[in-house]
Amino acid sequence: MSTLKHIVAAIGRRTLKIQIGGVNKVFVSQEEFARFLSTRLTVPGYRLEEFAQLDERALQREARKMLQAHQNVMDVMVSARESGEPVANLWRRLDISKVPDDHDWPSILFTLGNAEHIAENYQREALAQYLRFLETRRDALDGFRQHQERSGSNEPPLTAALRRTGKDEISALSGDVLLEKYSRLPHCHIVEVDMQEKPDITVFLGTTRYRLAKRGEAVVLKESKAGSAYPLKVGRNSIGRSSQCDIQLDHGHTDVSRQHLIVEISENRRVNLMDVSSRGTYVRPELLASNHSDTVTEQHQ
Repeated sequence: MSTLKHIVAAIGRRTLKIQIGGVNKVFVSQEEFARFLSTRLTVPGYRLEEFAQLDERALQREARKMLQAHQNVMDVMVSARESGEPVANLWRRLDISKVPDDHDWPSILFTLGNAEHIAENYQREALAQYLRFLETRRDALDGFRQHQERSGSNEPPLTAALRRTGKDEISALSGDVLLEKYSRLPHCHIVEVDMQEKPDITVFLGTTRYRLAKRGEAVVLKESKAGSAYPLKVGRNSIGRSSQCDIQLDHGHTDVSRQHLIVEISENRRVNLMDVSSRGTYVRPELLASNHSDTVTEQHQ
């Protein structure tokens, strides 16, 4: 009887039952939940129309809110990783009051934080997908800001934002021959690299090539085309175009997200990579083969 109770409890934890927007939803797997959330990553048309009416200052305020919300989620995920604490124990750190109400995201996150006996993989999946939504929303805001800055442009503001947010961002990479033999890192999941065994690896942030290399006792991120070399410290290194990152990359690389990649380096120079971008981080498939993950990666053939 005790064994049967454990089996029933385990099945209950794998099944997620929550109420979203007044509708009861049941998900029997993380994959089904991920598919449901993936329909909530674009910015609704009515919200884009609202953005079109904002002036430069208001757009900047909205963009800052998105950056703060993104950092809030990252702090929770990184704290869980570093402390080993369950995400559920850190869920109270999420500031639900600042979550944009598009696609019922406040309801989704609030419900997941208050549901009992919920498997942690559902919570992690929600945070990973929510980060993608925030990135898309800020891209839309940047689209309007850039349109306002362009003098003499005849392109309607709404068209400018839709052009940036209405397409699958990964589709732009599919024709790039450089990525034919590379695989995308699973979003917001750790991939471990042994720099003693592989002291120099190629990493694509979006379509921009970088090298992660061991130089003596140091690890550096180097631009492929005789560009800058960024020394990485032991511990956590956030990398992207944002000034909030530990390593701020060239603003000209527009396919690099503001917060794109986290590189965590241990004392023995083992490296953990975690993609937090909407554009994707790509490495050679063999680096993923040695990492056990239940996340399906995207490979360009």
